[in-house]
Amino acid sequence: MSNHVSMTQLEVPDYDLGLRGKLVKSDKTVSPASLAFCTIIYGLSLTDEVTDTPFSNAENGYPDMALVPDESTRIDLPWRPGTQAVIGDHVAPDGRPFEASPRAVLKSLIERYRALDLEPVLGYEYEVWIFEENKDCERGDLTRFQPFGATENAYSLTRSAEIDRFAQQFIDRMNEIGIEIEAFHAELGPGFFEFTLTPQPALRAADNAARARQYLRDLCAEHGLRASFMAKPFADKSGAGGHVHSSLARDGQNVFASEPGKLSPEGGHYLAGLVSSMPDLALMFNPFVNSYKRIAPGMFVAEKAAWGYDDRNVACRVLLGGIGSARVEHRRPGADANPYIVADALLAGGLDGIQRSLDLPHSGSRDAGAVDLPSNLAQAVALFESSALAADLLGKTFTQSYAATRRAELERFEQWMHNSITDWELSRHLEHQ
Repeated sequence: MSNHVSMTQLEVPDYDLGLRGKLVKSDKTVSPASLAFCTIIYGLSLTDEVTDTPFSNAENGYPDMALVPDESTRIDLPWRPGTQAVIGDHVAPDGRPFEASPRAVLKSLIERYRALDLEPVLGYEYEVWIFEENKDCERGDLTRFQPFGATENAYSLTRSAEIDRFAQQFIDRMNEIGIEIEAFHAELGPGFFEFTLTPQPALRAADNAARARQYLRDLCAEHGLRASFMAKPFADKSGAGGHVHSSLARDGQNVFASEPGKLSPEGGHYLAGLVSSMPDLALMFNPFVNSYKRIAPGMFVAEKAAWGYDDRNVACRVLLGGIGSARVEHRRPGADANPYIVADALLAGGLDGIQRSLDLPHSGSRDAGAVDLPSNLAQAVALFESSALAADLLGKTFTQSYAATRRAELERFEQWMHNSITDWELSRHLEHQ
């Protein structure tokens, strides 16, 4: 008789990693009332520095809050026998979804679309760095990470062959749990690849994206590899994008276009909302100091809030080849951005455009009226914190909490800069001054 204990991996959306969680005996996850999870999860940085937020801080002791498994997300993990996974949502004491959770915000936005008889559909695509890890090197020695593969060509069939077995294993695993990977190919950079997920209704799409990212990291670890969604690890190479395609459906039919090559009124208003809200919500697409080093027109990352037809130079690339596939690709998000938070920003901006029947500005990256987007984290935080749109559509609980973590990220970097003597300073001053 086997003594194997059935376990469930509780997965909880955070702000930085995408998903955090813990393993729990499966029979303990049946009764939601028995589950709790610490609210500090919304104040943890990538490296676990703690930011106090209005609802979870040193003064109130970082309290636990009830966690309710979303049973529609429960899956078996075939590569981990006896283990399931389920996504959990924090629930406030009054029984309502906890408004600081990015997944709760996404659910509330989806309901506002449904009140308009619309269903937002999202399709994520991620660029990712894959490294071979030399475990003989000291921790902190970044030379222990060497790019996977010998060549750098984008769409290279040689590179596809180098990673074929690994990519196939990843695609098969995702297929086993109902996440369809449409494509996996080489990108232009060392150890640089891209994968694309099949479009789904917004909540399912964000769940799939968060899981695919985490499970790719897990698979890499099994092979002695390391996957990184860092926006810009190499100064002279392009950065990693986390582009999202979005469209609108009604009764299962795409209504983003009214006829081939022509946006519908709703599609036009939605797109206008994406463009007009982009400066205020840029923090949600580009959440770290490093995120802004990826932004450069020469690397196909727009500096302005502009749109265009099948134009990779603009932030919002509109594709209207057929009514059924009509959509807009938002190219500003980096691979480092949380998929739930990116979805929140997209749906909030689009909803604002629909509700206010916004008109589209002129198209094109060289439009003189296009508004500059934040070029650094400080600018993005300031715009987000002062945004009435963000507070109205995302809720004050989320906006205050998220802004606090981003401001803390900025302050940590500024403190590091103040206390560090860089190579640039030494080469400029030590010998010549």
